[in-house]
Amino acid sequence: MEAEIKLALDAASVAKIKKSPVLRPNAETEPVDDDHVDRYFDTPGFDLWKHGFALRVRSSGERHVQTLKGGGSALAGLHRRTELEAGVASETPDLDLFARQLKQAVPELARAAAGLQLAPEPVFVNRTRRTSWMLALEDGARVEVALDVGELQRGDKSVPVRELELEIKEGDPARLFQLAQQVHEHTPVRIENVSKAERGYALAHEDKPQAVKATPVTLKRKATLGEALGAIMLNCLQQMQANERLVATGDVEGLHQMRVGLRRLRAALAMVRDLIHLPEPLAADIEWLAGELGEARNWDVFIESVLPALPLTETHKPALARVEVAAREEAQRHHAKVRSAVGSARYTGLMLGLGGWIAGKGWQQAGLPQDGGLPPDPLAQQVRRAAPRLVQHASARVRKRARTFDLTQPENLHKVRIAAKKERYAREFFAALGHGKHGARRHDLLTGMQDELGEINDAFVAQDLVGQLRERVPQEEGLLGFIEGVLAMRALDALPRARKHVRNRLRDKARF
Repeated sequence: MEAEIKLALDAASVAKIKKSPVLRPNAETEPVDDDHVDRYFDTPGFDLWKHGFALRVRSSGERHVQTLKGGGSALAGLHRRTELEAGVASETPDLDLFARQLKQAVPELARAAAGLQLAPEPVFVNRTRRTSWMLALEDGARVEVALDVGELQRGDKSVPVRELELEIKEGDPARLFQLAQQVHEHTPVRIENVSKAERGYALAHEDKPQAVKATPVTLKRKATLGEALGAIMLNCLQQMQANERLVATGDVEGLHQMRVGLRRLRAALAMVRDLIHLPEPLAADIEWLAGELGEARNWDVFIESVLPALPLTETHKPALARVEVAAREEAQRHHAKVRSAVGSARYTGLMLGLGGWIAGKGWQQAGLPQDGGLPPDPLAQQVRRAAPRLVQHASARVRKRARTFDLTQPENLHKVRIAAKKERYAREFFAALGHGKHGARRHDLLTGMQDELGEINDAFVAQDLVGQLRERVPQEEGLLGFIEGVLAMRALDALPRARKHVRNRLRDKARF
């Protein structure tokens, strides 16, 4: 299985990369240019692509190579996937070879694909000039560098290709992150989690990208706690990165799901804060990104949920329209800040840093604090033994806040909500190990309480936003004052009910 990091470049960076002080001094070979044409084939119904695979015939002069590639994963630009290739006689696929490759890579499709017929014309074509050379790094790792410049074509549609690929040939794939960070420091790049095949197929069917929600974390019962934590954090990072393209378009749900992924990552780190210490620069950048996403999300909630639910009359409508225009302008301004943040060198550095820290198991460090009778290396214990303890600690924090905080104060109810959310996430992280009926009921309870307390928090956040709108539409003071009054009354009405639910439900001792 190949492992490579893909980095996207702008036009100005292409020439700089060839002279990079990071990539040239360690060159084991001189750069070689090669013009090639990649033709991607599939069935008329795109059966291969639906199973996560792509069939390519690469032609370079008189040489033709047929490759079936796919499966695996992409994280922070690091692509791991199956790749089966062999020489063929022409620029069209060898069907006997294709059948053998298919049987090896996707046996379930091969069994179901009796009579599977490829379309005679390629789905799309990639015309690229590749400049490649080999690096021999100081630690013994060997990396192939490939700079691709060209375009993907389907009919009269095309998209440019400007990519830098770093493929590990010898050594630990985690080493690629360090190398990519060094490249990024000298020549800003962007992580490319979307393969050329994905971009090419996007030309073939113009499906609108959809926001990606959290997917279940896959855990092996015999996994160690360290292995499980790596899988959990990768899962959170994948959700964040899967929504990057939508965030770049200003999509509201895409931003929401990226923020959920970041919240889950922060919850995972908080769950093991006594065992794992994230490097301070990464921790600071996580908080920076959380702030950028949070401000934009607050305005989205205000526009989509708060304003439509107000008990306004026909006489309010002209003023409401002006208030809504001002609110949307604020939302657009914050979405622009988010797009700038996600497209920034700082964000790329954060994603590469987190990817490298996770892939390199950066949490494996000496001198971990001990408590509660943990084994000498708490991360080496089996996750099925450690998970109940971590969930119980998260539950205990909820009970403590519900029992000791002054619940007449909205800010304290918000703190209870945050703790309940972290317990819910902890239960979801370890759901593959099984909750039992009690654990499932507890999860449902936490979800309901989070929603109820969230409505109160939304009302208080909205009051702050109304205050900001006064500066933009001071002439609508009457309506803004009315909105503030409605929000304040709703929060006050909901507070007693919320306090009662917290006392009666969240104080009970919860099992895993």
